[in-house]
Amino acid sequence: MDILKKYISENRIITNSEAEKLGFGRHNLSELARKGKLERLRPGVYQLNGEITDDFVLISSGSKRIVFSYNTALYLHDLSDRTPNVFHISVPQGYNASHIKQRFPDLQVHYVKKEFYEIGKTKIKSPQGNIIPIYDIDRTICDIIIDRKNIDKQIFTEGLTRYFKSSNRNLRRLIKYSRIFKIEDKVRMYMEVLS
Repeated sequence: MDILKKYISENRIITNSEAEKLGFGRHNLSELARKGKLERLRPGVYQLNGEITDDFVLISSGSKRIVFSYNTALYLHDLSDRTPNVFHISVPQGYNASHIKQRFPDLQVHYVKKEFYEIGKTKIKSPQGNIIPIYDIDRTICDIIIDRKNIDKQIFTEGLTRYFKSSNRNLRRLIKYSRIFKIEDKVRMYMEVLS
């Protein structure tokens, strides 16, 4: 049980599958919830009792195919001050996200061609300190440039401006991605204006 307690204290949230990897069954988590040590957030997902619920983990723990993107990624990469009232996620084309949309009404799902889905996929800490899947800062910029007509102008401008001032940016990777997404001319134009 010490291994389980250590994992939960470090990660704050645990799923049935994570507990099984540590050598514990689902019944151990249920028992801890019954004793008031854990709180059941939804079937198969638990957190320490009394913790603030991490919506990012709740959304992403439902599937390994969910990646935070667009406005949500801008916020998590500190390219926007606007806390997202709608969570933007990307999933591969063909993935049925209806079960996620039912659970989380404030969700915008973006379907990505399978050949582009893995590009820039990485992990980041949520504001509560949990590890969650996200597109990297350079992929996020490509996404908002591609979809700029559907993004609030202020969020778009602030995101680009902050990106080009950021020490986390990687212009080589940005150009590489822009070639893959066939938006190199647009990316270079923004680079000239904002760099």
